[in-house]
Amino acid sequence: MNTEADTLTLEGLSVILTETAEALVKDVAIHLRAGEIFALVGESGSGKSITSLAGMRLLPEALHIGSGRALMGATDLFALPEARMQTIRGRRMAMIFQNPMSALNPVKTVFRQVAETLRLHTKLRGAALRDRVTSLLEEVGIPDPRQRMDFYPHQLSGGQQQRIMIAMALACEPEVLIADEPTTALDVTIQKQVLELIQKLARSRRLAVLLITHDMGVVRQSADRVGVMYRGRIIEEASVAAFFAAPKEAYSRRLIDALPRQDTYRAPIQAPPLLSVTELRVHFPVRGGLLRRVQDVTRAVNGVSLTLARGETFALVGESGSGKSTLGRAILGLEHASSGEIHFDGTRIDGLAHKARQAYRRRIQVIFQNPYSSMNPRMAIGAIIAEGMLSLGVETSEHRREARVASLLERVRLPADCARRYPHELSGGQLQRVAIARALAVEPELIICDEPTSALDVSIRADVLDLLAELQREDDVAMLFITHDLSIVPGLAHRVGVMRNGELVETGSTEQILGAPEHPYTQALLAAVPRAGD
Repeated sequence: MNTEADTLTLEGLSVILTETAEALVKDVAIHLRAGEIFALVGESGSGKSITSLAGMRLLPEALHIGSGRALMGATDLFALPEARMQTIRGRRMAMIFQNPMSALNPVKTVFRQVAETLRLHTKLRGAALRDRVTSLLEEVGIPDPRQRMDFYPHQLSGGQQQRIMIAMALACEPEVLIADEPTTALDVTIQKQVLELIQKLARSRRLAVLLITHDMGVVRQSADRVGVMYRGRIIEEASVAAFFAAPKEAYSRRLIDALPRQDTYRAPIQAPPLLSVTELRVHFPVRGGLLRRVQDVTRAVNGVSLTLARGETFALVGESGSGKSTLGRAILGLEHASSGEIHFDGTRIDGLAHKARQAYRRRIQVIFQNPYSSMNPRMAIGAIIAEGMLSLGVETSEHRREARVASLLERVRLPADCARRYPHELSGGQLQRVAIARALAVEPELIICDEPTSALDVSIRADVLDLLAELQREDDVAMLFITHDLSIVPGLAHRVGVMRNGELVETGSTEQILGAPEHPYTQALLAAVPRAGD
C-alpha cells in the first residue's frame, strides 16, 4: 500500500506475454518516494524495462498487464482510460530512454522536441515557450542553449543528447522520472555528469526516480535504495549501504562478484613488436559553403605512435571522439591514413593495394561494438562464422568449414544448434560470442576489439572478458582493446594508452597508468569511474 511519502507504488504487478500466456513479470511491488532514487538491477531479460514500461502503460502490443495496480495517490493508473493516461504521461510521469539517438527525432530541432511536451500540457506559446525551453536546457547543463536549441540531434554529442532527453522529461515538472539505462554507452566523465545531474534534480525537485541499470558502480554511487530483479521477480530490496555490505541472495552476490577486480594487474610482455604504428595521422576535410570547398580539417588521429607484441593486450582508452576507433579502423585499412607508417610483423601495410592487403585481412581481425549491426540478419549464425573462411580461402571444403564452425561454437561456449539460428534469436551476450568466433575463424594473429563489452550486463561482460583472456593464452593472439570503461582494464591489459583529441597523451604499464597517472586528463578519467566498493 502506498503512503504519503510514496509518489508511485506498483502493487502485485504481473505482465503477460499474450501469445503464450507466460508471465514475464511476476507479483512485483515497488514504492517510489519523493526525492529518492530507487535502482532496479538485474541482467538482460530479468524484466526491468518491462516493469518500467508497464508503469507508464507503454507496453508493446505483444504484452499485457495481467494483474496489479499502479497508484499515484488514490488513483490507479491501470484503471484509467487511455485519454486520461495521456494527460499524466509527460506531466506527472516522464521517462528517459536508453538510446537518445533512437529516441530523438533526427529531422526536428532540439527546440521543437523539447517544446512538444510543453505545447501538449501547458498554455505556453511564442517567446514564453522559447524562454522555458532555454531555462530547461540551462538546467541540464547545455552550453549556449539559445543557439543549440536550433541544432539537430546529430549536431550534439552523446552526452548532450542524453541531457536533451532529460530536459524533455523534466519539461512539465513531473513527480516521477523513470531512467532506463540512461548512461549505458556514455563515456565515464559524461556518465558522471549525467548521474550527478539526475541526483541533483531528484533532490531539488523532490523527484521520485526509478533508475534501471546493470552497472553496480552506478548503483553504489547514485541510488538510495536498490531492488534486484531475477526472472521477473524482485528477489531482494534494501538500502544501498545494506545491500553492498551484506547482500542476502546468492544472485545478488554474483552480480557484485562479477565486477572486475581493481587490485590485480597484468605484467607487461617483453617481446618484439607484432604491430608498430609510427606518427600516424588521419585527417578529415571539413567542407562548407555553396561549392563545398574545404574550410578546415578534423584531426581525428594526430601523430600517434604505439607498439603491440604478440600475445599482448594493449588497452586504448579515452572519451568518444578522442580518435580510438579511427585509429583501429586505420590499422584495419578501413580509413586512409594522411601520413605515418603501420608495420605488421616487419612489413609496412599502410597504403597497400587492395589485392596485396588481402593477405593481412586474415591475420588482423576485428570485433565490433554492436554485434546486431555487424551481422547480416538474413544469414544463419553458421554462415556468418564461415563467411570469412570462404572469402579468404581458409577452408575450401564445405565439410571442413562446417566442422570448424562447430568447433568454434564449442570454444566460445555456445550450443551446436546455434549454427542454424539467426542473430535475432540470440541474446546480446551470445551474439558477442558469435562475433569472437567469427574473428577466430581465420586464425588471426591480431584482433582489434572495438568496445565489445560496452552494452553487456556485468556478469555477461565478465564471461566475455574471461573468454577473450582464455583464447589469448591458448592462441597467443595480440589484442588492441578499445574501450571507455576503465573499470575492466586492470585485469585485462598488459599496457594502456590514453587518447585525447586524436593524440596519445600517456602510455605505460597498466599498473603505472591506473595506479599513478601523470597526465591530468588520465587522472580525470579515473576519478569519474563509478566504483561499487567505495
